[in-house]
Amino acid sequence: MGAVRALVAGVSALVLALAAAGCGGGGSSSGQAQSHSVLAVSKAFADAGIPFSTLVTQNPYVTGQVVYLPGKLNTSSVRNEVQAELSQLSGYRDVEAVVFATDADAARALKVVPLSRWGGSPSAPLSRVHDGNVIVVATGFDSADAKKLQAALASLKG
Repeated sequence: MGAVRALVAGVSALVLALAAAGCGGGGSSSGQAQSHSVLAVSKAFADAGIPFSTLVTQNPYVTGQVVYLPGKLNTSSVRNEVQAELSQLSGYRDVEAVVFATDADAARALKVVPLSRWGGSPSAPLSRVHDGNVIVVATGFDSADAKKLQAALASLKG
């Protein structure tokens, strides 16, 4: 019984040491800030009545998991810092949210392709928003739909 207690105490000490060292999850590996998680962005839009219907993660080891970004970002190293691309395509209205690993990664992406060149259709109302590590592009949101979009974006700003 004493050996089991010693083992449990040793494992507990190891877990605490790893947590104190920053190992074992939570945050990015570079220690940079991430304003929003993929789950938080998804929840903000779902709560506002605009649930995403597609989630694509940037994982080169899974077939079909390719995030498509505007312009030169598709060949930029910043592409590898995308955690997820969330989207909803619904008739005349579309919304896409790109969640980067850190706020700094989103800022780097905007240096490669300015926000004014991110998606959209010139024939529909267009919104482009950068908030921390998230870039949102929405088209076709007018009247009541625009209120839903504003609610989702306001929720991100928390």
